[in-house]
Amino acid sequence: MGPTTGLSAIQNNPNVSYRIQVLLYDLSNVGNDLLSEKRLSATTNELYISAPYFTDAEATQTLSTLVEPSNLSKESMAPSPNVLSTTIQDTIHQRLANFLDKRKASGDSRPCGPHDMLPIYLDVFKLQRGDLKKKKFLARLRRSGLEDLMSKCENNTSDAKVGPMDNGKKGEKGKKGH
Repeated sequence: MGPTTGLSAIQNNPNVSYRIQVLLYDLSNVGNDLLSEKRLSATTNELYISAPYFTDAEATQTLSTLVEPSNLSKESMAPSPNVLSTTIQDTIHQRLANFLDKRKASGDSRPCGPHDMLPIYLDVFKLQRGDLKKKKFLARLRRSGLEDLMSKCENNTSDAKVGPMDNGKKGEKGKKGH
């Protein structure tokens, strides 16, 4: 499978777009949501772009999607005159390298993990933190997590629950069932 041209291919796929939002929600809430922590821990890809969030085909398509360097924020990656486009995977790796270089310069080269990746992913996928707080998205996440899409997943071997988050909040009592 060759690279997919343009971020719009992902944005126009409602299932993949939702999965990306769940991944970003989990990166944002790993410290206070047990289901977020479980889903992130169940990934097999260093960039978290794998099951339980994506099928193998969706992960490959997402990582190989071409994005224009000029569409990235000023801090993300200086556009090279020789680079017309780069894959999402290469862009994320470049952004992480830039981040780690800045951390080393400050005397602390340790990334904080998912929290450090969130701003990069928001920028790469052209989302805002507010998108992860929209009522419609949160209602769907609470109602079904990733379970509504997992029946389509070709490699769902994870033992981690990927479903509704009602009982997954740390320090909160479970909400009443439906």
